[in-house]
Amino acid sequence: MIEQQVQVIAVEDNRLLVEAERRSSCQSCAVKNGCGTSVLAKWFDTKHLRFYVDKPVDTALSDVAVGDWVMVGLQESALTQGALTVYLLPLLIMIVVAALVDGWLDAGFYWRDLIIAISAFSGLALGLLGGRIYMHQGQSHQRFNPVLLASTAGKSPSQKSS
Repeated sequence: MIEQQVQVIAVEDNRLLVEAERRSSCQSCAVKNGCGTSVLAKWFDTKHLRFYVDKPVDTALSDVAVGDWVMVGLQESALTQGALTVYLLPLLIMIVVAALVDGWLDAGFYWRDLIIAISAFSGLALGLLGGRIYMHQGQSHQRFNPVLLASTAGKSPSQKSS
């Protein structure tokens, strides 16, 4: 399980709005000064990410208040499956649709390349839409949501280490 310490920003009836500090692997990299990714991360990377976590009803974690630090977790399999759904599925559908249209069109057709390109982009859009629908449907939506694991007694990550 991938775990991250986050701060509670808002408490709603059945969920918590939490804020996590975004960590970049560039900070520990030996070549960060000569890398283009490090430069882009400094310019465009926002430092905080906000998301919702379901609030447990019958545990000691149900009395979490705004400003508290809590530990949230996400299964590694959910991360892997989510990445495959978001990245690989659209690319595969794009390639399959373009190959089908390529095989269907006559070789001497004047607009052949343009129609294949349009069909490839349409397949990409269809794959992105299908991935989005899959990620937000009932049972899979629960699998891809982080869960509340523990309260860290109001200590921030910097206070906890000292």
